[in-house]
Amino acid sequence: MSQMENILQVREEYRLQQWRQIVQQCRESGLSNRDFCRQNGITEKTYYYWLRKLRMAAADKDSPRIVELERKDSGEDMIHIRFRNAEMTLPAGTDADAITAILRSLQKL
Repeated sequence: MSQMENILQVREEYRLQQWRQIVQQCRESGLSNRDFCRQNGITEKTYYYWLRKLRMAAADKDSPRIVELERKDSGEDMIHIRFRNAEMTLPAGTDADAITAILRSLQKL
């Protein structure tokens, strides 16, 4: 990574941290997003731009990872999936595309 790329990455992380604080202040203020922005001289467009960037950064950080699962013999072959705060059990014959679609849906939550 070049020095310029490193500087840009640090700058971006600093700005994300600033906006995390601003979004937190907005939530704690009890005001609507619109009123908070007006009182703090922030355009709504800018606020929502950074809110979207924060959500995307969080989604990248929490992206699903493949982990090895231990098999428990329950007499019936089942697939057990745990993702964030959700758990599900599916028949072992469940189509891989269906499982992928389920995981993608959970990721959007």
